[in-house]
Amino acid sequence: MGDWEQRNRKLAGLREELQRSPANLDLANRYWRALAGDGAKNEADYRSGRYVIEAYREAALLSKEGVAAFACAYRELFDVSGESPRAAFFDEPLVLSLKAKFPEMAETDRRNVEWILHSIGSQMRKVDE
Repeated sequence: MGDWEQRNRKLAGLREELQRSPANLDLANRYWRALAGDGAKNEADYRSGRYVIEAYREAALLSKEGVAAFACAYRELFDVSGESPRAAFFDEPLVLSLKAKFPEMAETDRRNVEWILHSIGSQMRKVDE
């Protein structure tokens, strides 16, 4: 089995585990790191906004730690690829959770959450205009 097949099997296994335990931050972090690939093996970075949602959404609905991890992953994605949060990926429960947990968070995490809310808010206003 080639490296590509091994990596895809690993990702599929992590995805299945995450589906069984969607709010597990350790699993979400492992999945996110696996999507990033291993630079030493020249593995591609598969991360995208869709995968931030897939990995961290449920944790973000349940805890401020989940919101912090969600926001950190989105910031990391932006720093690496330039991909900003897209409003299409955010449903009302997720946005409400980000807003509700915002005051409880550390400064760096609050800045990341604020950046996400500003990014998706700007996109929503453009649609309404």
